[in-house]
Amino acid sequence: MFMPILLGLIGLIVAGLFWILRTHGTVKGLQEVNRDTKGLQRRAVSTFENLVGTPLQRVRDPRLAAIILMIQLVRTGSPLTASEKTRILEYMETPLEVERISATFERAWGYTQARLPFSHVADALAPLLRDALTPAEREQLIAMLTQVAGAHSPPSELQREGIARLKRRLLAGAGAALDTRRGESA
Repeated sequence: MFMPILLGLIGLIVAGLFWILRTHGTVKGLQEVNRDTKGLQRRAVSTFENLVGTPLQRVRDPRLAAIILMIQLVRTGSPLTASEKTRILEYMETPLEVERISATFERAWGYTQARLPFSHVADALAPLLRDALTPAEREQLIAMLTQVAGAHSPPSELQREGIARLKRRLLAGAGAALDTRRGESA
């Protein structure tokens, strides 16, 4: 009577071990396949981004682009502070005149990443801003970025360099457009 129960228990233990080992082998095999195809995965993403563009390159609203830049500027070095968020929200109200401030802030937040260099985001958005903003609006954007960077503490060297680089890129577009207009009028 005791022997059939013991054999049943041993059978269950063996079946459990077999299932665990088989699952472990399958997981190891999948990890190897994943490791072997990493290059293919990266190339597929790169090809897709070349065709469609990165999410930042698909932004078409210059106000959203400005908000993304303000958020990324402060997220580059440290977490967003209350004073920085307040300053961004104030700019969203005036002069950007965003209607749905909370929803737009959340949408812009989704385009940013903690510790991502500001220049990566600024480089992707600079063509949109150069095309959509007047020279005065570009200067206003640079002033807003400077104010946001200094909302909590003085702007860091990294923030100042990022703003200066974006300013050069935005104003270079204005200079080229001005030169083109001068050539047309001559």
